[in-house]
Amino acid sequence: MLSKREIKSVSIIGLGLIGGSLAKAIRRSHPDLQITAMDIEEKHIKMAVKEGIIDRWASRLQDAVCRADIIFLCAPVGAIPSLIKEIAVHAPAGAIITDTGSTKEAIMRTAVECLPAGLFFVGGHPMAGTEHSGYAASIPHLFENAYYILTPLPSTPTWVVDRMMSLLASIGAIPLVMDPQFHDKVVGAISHLPHVVASALVNAVQDIDDPQHIKERLAAGGFRDITRISSSNPAMWRDISLSNREHLAKLIQCTIKYLNAFCKYLDNSRVEEIEDFFCRAKRFRDSLPRLQSQVLLPYHDLYVDIPDRPGSIGEIATLLGQHSINIKNLRIINSREDEPGGCLVLSLPNAASFQRAQEVLNERGYKTYVK
Repeated sequence: MLSKREIKSVSIIGLGLIGGSLAKAIRRSHPDLQITAMDIEEKHIKMAVKEGIIDRWASRLQDAVCRADIIFLCAPVGAIPSLIKEIAVHAPAGAIITDTGSTKEAIMRTAVECLPAGLFFVGGHPMAGTEHSGYAASIPHLFENAYYILTPLPSTPTWVVDRMMSLLASIGAIPLVMDPQFHDKVVGAISHLPHVVASALVNAVQDIDDPQHIKERLAAGGFRDITRISSSNPAMWRDISLSNREHLAKLIQCTIKYLNAFCKYLDNSRVEEIEDFFCRAKRFRDSLPRLQSQVLLPYHDLYVDIPDRPGSIGEIATLLGQHSINIKNLRIINSREDEPGGCLVLSLPNAASFQRAQEVLNERGYKTYVK
């Protein structure tokens, strides 16, 4: 049985973007761990073997998991329940089983129903990814500074959760323990619903009668930014939507309620209600960075106005580096339509770094903004 103090082997089922990145991150942080992998795409296995990322590969699930201390199920969310059922028969006693699906309730139910005593399950959801897919797109730092949600079963021992949190923290992730039902409700609101709304907005604009295609030429600013997520993998979002249908349907109805109310305000020229509609949204949206920095993320965002010319971002990074100021994240704003100023967002690790960065940049003549 797996010791509470040591993990010697990890199995990863699915070497796509998430599974491949996990393998690379674990290999980099824990070079002595034995990593076994399985994937339906032979090319993914060959690439991982060639790069020295995995030690063993298997073509059958039982061979992939039979010696594992931790088993990561990095498959599409709809395929994970059947994998749990099969692994229940072949996993060694004491193994920790976890997944990377973006919804948790159905997966957790399957784990309760199918896993025997002596196997431990912790649901997982890394809040990380890119617009690309497959092992070729995987990177070892994908999870750095990204939330990694864990949803243990009520029966899961504390040491198992602690072991998972330690492993995830060691690859740079920020582990958070959460109730699976609450997870699906919250992620449905902040991730799944926006994908549906973005796609609905794109479809609505697409239906506008425009023989000369003027709308496509004018949609390069804010419209492209707020609808970027509608370019995500349709099949993946089909499965995610179905797996979280109950929460998502309620959220969509809530959105429709607000849109219907806004239509009535327009029809009746209710000026105060229209303004309040936007004010209420603005107040909450403007509070998000503050809430994140105080409650969850220890980062502080600094907006910097920079010219659009080669080397300008490098100059700022070099300047802050010379003053030993670490940038945890960096983001470029492509459209200035709705911003108070600035097109570069720097995430700093703490208040002292934030204040020092602002002082250094202002001294050099850069305009900085706080939102």
